[in-house]
Amino acid sequence: MGGDRRTAAIDSLKILAFDLAAMCVSIEGATRVPSFLLHDSPREADLGLSIYGRLFDIGQELERVGGKPLFQYIVTTTTAPPAEFRERPYLQLKLHGDPPAQRLLGVDL
Repeated sequence: MGGDRRTAAIDSLKILAFDLAAMCVSIEGATRVPSFLLHDSPREADLGLSIYGRLFDIGQELERVGGKPLFQYIVTTTTAPPAEFRERPYLQLKLHGDPPAQRLLGVDL
């Protein structure tokens, strides 16, 4: 119980929890920032598969708040998301590192 509590999983989870809390406050209109969140490749290897899957579930649950979309949440992944999030409306853009034509801007920078 008195051991080190610093692991990649805990550090990643702290970041995700803070980001999601900040987005919730923004959805409530209590901030002066847009209701927009981008998570760049949260790693399933760091979080564990169950926590990684819950990240998408939480986003889906937040989507049900209100009568219209109140936020934009983008998650880039290197590990495939849960099956129900692999097609529209959740999957909007699929990019690859190679060939260059399948990259975001379509070129080597």
